[in-house]
Amino acid sequence: MAFDNNKLGELRPNQIITTFGPGSIVDAVKDSVAVLDTNYWRDKGKKIIDGRLASYLGVDCFYMPRTSYSGDVPVVSFPYMHVCSSVQCGRLFDARENFDLDRYLSYGVTCPDCHKPAYPSRFITICENGHMDDFPWKWWVHNGKSDCNGKLKIFSTGNTSTLADMWVECSCGARRSMSGATQKENFEGVSCSGHHPFRPHARNERCNKPLIPSQRGASNVYFSVSRSAISIPPWVNPLYNLIDEHLRLIEETKEMFGAEGVTKVYEKYFSVYSREEFDEALLRRLSNITEFKEIKQMEYDAITHHNDPAYASNKKHFKAEEDSLPTYLKAYFNRIIRITRLREVKVLLGFTRVDAPDPDADVQTNIVYLHKGKTEKWLPAAEINGEGIFIEFNRDSISRWISLENLRALSKKYADCYREFCESKGWTITVEKDAVYVLMHTFAHLLIKQMSMSSGYSSSAIRERIYYGDKMAGILLYTGSADKEGSLGGLVELGTVERLVDLMKDSFQEALLCTNDPECMSNTPAGNNSNGAACHSCCMVSETACENGNRMLDRGLVVPIASRVKEAFFRELVCELCQLEM
Repeated sequence: MAFDNNKLGELRPNQIITTFGPGSIVDAVKDSVAVLDTNYWRDKGKKIIDGRLASYLGVDCFYMPRTSYSGDVPVVSFPYMHVCSSVQCGRLFDARENFDLDRYLSYGVTCPDCHKPAYPSRFITICENGHMDDFPWKWWVHNGKSDCNGKLKIFSTGNTSTLADMWVECSCGARRSMSGATQKENFEGVSCSGHHPFRPHARNERCNKPLIPSQRGASNVYFSVSRSAISIPPWVNPLYNLIDEHLRLIEETKEMFGAEGVTKVYEKYFSVYSREEFDEALLRRLSNITEFKEIKQMEYDAITHHNDPAYASNKKHFKAEEDSLPTYLKAYFNRIIRITRLREVKVLLGFTRVDAPDPDADVQTNIVYLHKGKTEKWLPAAEINGEGIFIEFNRDSISRWISLENLRALSKKYADCYREFCESKGWTITVEKDAVYVLMHTFAHLLIKQMSMSSGYSSSAIRERIYYGDKMAGILLYTGSADKEGSLGGLVELGTVERLVDLMKDSFQEALLCTNDPECMSNTPAGNNSNGAACHSCCMVSETACENGNRMLDRGLVVPIASRVKEAFFRELVCELCQLEM
């Protein structure tokens, strides 16, 4: 994206998938812009193949956004309303009126009266259905009467920096302070316009949601909705990639010529593989994955059976090592696996506004989905190459622990809080999350905080992946880069049993006491609060590292704290490592 010889801005592929995707607002050098939907993209970058995610999301493949040359990612100026930078002028105008592209590319948006540079208005409106539009300036200055076509100007009295000293004035004489312009109670009765600036040629949709005023840089204006998968065997084998490349041809020939057509395709493109291998791989690919937990179950099985010949791979995207555990750790863990080579494929589905999405829900309301294409169905994605440490919990020990009387009541409380939270958001629950999930989630956070001090990565660069379910009990802590072939290797070095025990000891010691105690240790899950003894001082990490928005955390389930000694899963290990007596 660039002006002639003056860059409008730069975005990395991973930024487009996570923060500045279609529908978001990007602050550029001379303007702020909204990134357009994928059907407006002329060029695409590298093709990414992942059969499991493609099957789950109903597409043929994925493409990395192309960010190498000017004009790769199309944008439109937004907000449309701009303010003249001249204090004497202060004109508030719509940049679309008498728009001159050549002048815009050379100078940016300029005032139609004094021709001085103009900057985008900081006030916008959004709604829960994902729509976004300009602030209703005429409605605001005329207190609801918006039929006046007078010129608007905005100025500040300069007494303070509050909105109360910012005024908007119409040439008809009407004027009003901007005090209360960000409070939705002042917009009762005003409906959303149904506008999508990232689809400039689309008509406004009908929307009955209330208008929510906001500022263009607010964090609730854009939440990306993405899904990710770890590339695992056998899906990373060349046969599966070859099937994905020719999948549309296979489906068309099968529809036209039946089994004979599939045989012709096999003979032309897959003859280096046996027919049995081809049929098995094709059947697996055509069996659509309907729930996201199926993808996690496949990953869990592949990681825990990495030595099994059935999961053999070419080691291009997945390579793992495992050491035997000492006896005193077997009561808590089944295995600790160092994944020296790992690839994550992260796909952007769409976005929400106002509220963040649930990372695991299969059906969610209010998501604005991206255009998937007509001939070839695709979505934007990014490859993240890196390393990780996988820890599998001892499910027998967890079963005995969760069956304790006081744990059963607390576990039900967590499950109820999670259910209430999801129902309030309109999300469909596929997996009930109880105290077992809270235990693994909190343990992952405590390790991330300690690993960031030893691995050379910041805590925001180390991400978690929780494998929780009837047949899963494990965590994957990993890091990587979307712009490089791999990572530095510092995280895997911490995956040896000796180094990991030292990390656990430090994590336990930090979790025993919190600087916010006794307030922190007194927290209990109730209503919308799904956390127990957890706060930013002891358990919470960066939002980019956590897969659940720093919800469902409680250090009292990991280490013994006052009045909750018997609830700690690692109670005896903590006493042994930290030399405590209880």
